[in-house]
Amino acid sequence: MSFSTEQAEALIQPLDRKHVKSRSGGGNRQLSYIEGWHAIAEANRIFGFGGWTSETLQMECVCMEGTISYIAKVRVTVEGISREGWGAGHGRGGSVGDKHESAVKEAETDARKRALMTFGNQFGLALYDKEQANVEDGSAAKSAPVKSEPPAEYKREAVVAVDTAKKAKDWKDKIKTLGNDTDWSTIEVHIRQDKDFNQSQIKVLLQALSDAKARAAEFSNVKS
Repeated sequence: MSFSTEQAEALIQPLDRKHVKSRSGGGNRQLSYIEGWHAIAEANRIFGFGGWTSETLQMECVCMEGTISYIAKVRVTVEGISREGWGAGHGRGGSVGDKHESAVKEAETDARKRALMTFGNQFGLALYDKEQANVEDGSAAKSAPVKSEPPAEYKREAVVAVDTAKKAKDWKDKIKTLGNDTDWSTIEVHIRQDKDFNQSQIKVLLQALSDAKARAAEFSNVKS
């Protein structure tokens, strides 16, 4: 399948500089990037709600000392065309569980942006050119036609995603209250076998469970 004329025109439009952020990189360099939420918003605008999918293919923890680091591989599919990207994420603040959660989210977002980037300037492709010739001030990229109301299937998927995220948060809050008399193995099995959770959510919940178990054991030792 191929993109519509409107979609193709939107993809080749220059990137509006107001969407470009910067951060410090190695060697005192300033690195330009677009934010993860903006990449998703542009995908919805150009491809349409429900017109594209994002799938996390791999998530691996590569550093557990001090800073928690993950790498991720994400596949984005649009109109039967699939592109893949790798990304990295780092967790530095908060509890060990918070570090894992932050690193997983950052790695997944980074990988998704890299996969989307291959579709055109609006997803940051223009930033890979050192001259940034396709980055302009006040660029008015043409919008691909998108229905004002998302299709019913998309709305059902969105509701399920929100419900699952709430379920994962409720689980995490519950885990924080567990004591030393908890059947840790049974809870771990429940988390692993829950089909509502994706791999990223399972990793975060298992880490939260491990943290809770360690705290309970430490508290028990103090009491004794």
